[in-house]
Amino acid sequence: MKNTVLLGLLLAAAGFAQTANAAGKVPLVQRSAVAQCADRKIELKGACFKQEGIPGLSCTKQRLSISDASTGRELGSQTFQPAPLQKGDVYPLISERLSEVSCKETAAKEKFIVIMMSNGGNCDQCEWQQLYTWDGKMLGSSNDAKKDPAINAALKGTENKKAKSLGAGDLYIYSEVD
Repeated sequence: MKNTVLLGLLLAAAGFAQTANAAGKVPLVQRSAVAQCADRKIELKGACFKQEGIPGLSCTKQRLSISDASTGRELGSQTFQPAPLQKGDVYPLISERLSEVSCKETAAKEKFIVIMMSNGGNCDQCEWQQLYTWDGKMLGSSNDAKKDPAINAALKGTENKKAKSLGAGDLYIYSEVD
């Protein structure tokens, strides 16, 4: 009988501790944004939360996918990895924030998807462009353009006045929940 009572008290204490711990967690909000560029669907999904003292939402999970809009078949994707959990943080944070997407066809008839990225800071390399092929493969970023002539040429091709716009949209999922 003493063992049963002791076991019951231990289970109750564990349940109380678990409830208290869960009550201290900030709820995750599932967010998504979709942009359409010609026959490509670009979608960002994230699990985000309100971080104390920071306006807007922060995300702990974030996945970008590029699909063929007519078939729904995913052509490529990128899962953004959070930084290790820091002392005092409720969740590990992803530093990359995606915003505008534009799809371009260069004068040479090459198609690219360009996504504006930032890490929320105020510095020379805090904002950059991420470059994807029309088939969803990540080529690199504007941060790599100085080292990689192919990325540099592709980005210049998308910014050229002769480049044709195939669509644009917003992938911003970090605003607070209404």
